[in-house]
Amino acid sequence: MVNYNQSISSSYLQAPNDEDQVFFLYTQLMNLPFSKLEAIMQIERSLYQELNANPQDRLAIIGLLQAQIMLGNREKAQSFAYHLWEKGAELTPTEELLYINSLINLGLLEMASQLLKPRFENLSRNIKKFFPVMVKFATMTGNINLLDLLLMNPQAPYQDVEYNNIITSYKNYNYIDHYKNVIKIIQDVLRDKLCACEYDISDSIIAELEIYLYIAQDKNELEEIETILQEKITSYYQTVAIEKISNFTWKLFPISQHPIMGLN
Repeated sequence: MVNYNQSISSSYLQAPNDEDQVFFLYTQLMNLPFSKLEAIMQIERSLYQELNANPQDRLAIIGLLQAQIMLGNREKAQSFAYHLWEKGAELTPTEELLYINSLINLGLLEMASQLLKPRFENLSRNIKKFFPVMVKFATMTGNINLLDLLLMNPQAPYQDVEYNNIITSYKNYNYIDHYKNVIKIIQDVLRDKLCACEYDISDSIIAELEIYLYIAQDKNELEEIETILQEKITSYYQTVAIEKISNFTWKLFPISQHPIMGLN
């Protein structure tokens, strides 16, 4: 299986120096299962201490943003996202990479788009570092043309033939607009609920694009939301008179089941 859950891998991150406590805390945070609430809250408290000591520490804000996502505190996470946005501080490429990933997770796609726009405009310079969030953004916005541009780009850090084959099949079956519309339905239904989103390519006989959506609701609410989402997507397929899009599935989970990001 091609694992895309680790959208930000350790190879993309470099600490400013070996003594950077905030970076150390961020790394520790990202090595925790999302179910380890007590440990996450302990790191959250340490990050608050670091931020109180230095209110301009952008990585501390991004770390607290990530902690809220992991704890399922969507409103707090969104507040930190807006707070950093309103500060207008210039981010390092690494900070921007982490921030964009969090924006995509929360479904704040317009903000992510504004940050990624200059990166896309100078793709040859930025594709190696920003490739993971670029592909994640394109996937979560249903932008097939952008995915096509990225996946087989000769300067991409790795080539993904299976995902490219899926995209080619969408083009051949005229699914480009349908895929985008289904993704929009998902984003609209989960607008105020989404805490994280990831994607994967299954290793079944026929490869599938699988989108994983994580929300903070309890089991009953999650099942209710899942039913609403299924009904809306089924209704869309019926309205446009097509079968379910092949090679594509989506799954809804509580945020506590999100896998470890796995930074070193």
